[in-house]
Amino acid sequence: MTEHQAAHQTTDEEVRELASLFATGALPPDEGAEFQEHVKTCDVCAGESRAFGDAVSWLPFSSDGVPAPPHLREKLLSRLRRPGPPPGIQVTRANEGAWYPLVPGVSAKRLYAGSPDGSVALLVRMEPGAKYPPHSHADVEHCYVLEGELHFGDLVLYPGDYQCAMASTDHRDSHTINGCMLLIVASQQNAMLPWTR
Repeated sequence: MTEHQAAHQTTDEEVRELASLFATGALPPDEGAEFQEHVKTCDVCAGESRAFGDAVSWLPFSSDGVPAPPHLREKLLSRLRRPGPPPGIQVTRANEGAWYPLVPGVSAKRLYAGSPDGSVALLVRMEPGAKYPPHSHADVEHCYVLEGELHFGDLVLYPGDYQCAMASTDHRDSHTINGCMLLIVASQQNAMLPWTR
């Protein structure tokens, strides 16, 4: 971790573990000094380090420099050394972002929602047997199947298949039998339609 390395955008388990090792004095002196330099330019790691430092101050006793297992230190340090994206580029790691329910059996993780046209990029997870409500597309909708199968009426899409639905078209029957994972780029202005049986 040198000054030229990028600061983190968000905290994660590895950052918290390294900050806790630093706060308890469990990092070897050279790695502790390296982390101390890193926190000067990384608000995320600095905040985690302060939080763990406060917690350690409440402990009746703390570690006397017991080293962490080498494999753990190397794993954490390699994650911290991973460069961040260049300016203007947003990265969402696989373990980042929250899943939220859309309808029963269907949840989504928002990847990006800042487009001038009002579109949003989502990962959509559909449980086996799940249905998505009928809807009308306010703009072009892109759907790429990552896992499982997705049914639009009689049309079935499988992993690697892509569908582009034009503005003003409808999806009246969107369901999966065995479950699926989708990458969707769509307008946030899509209108729900009445259920049709």
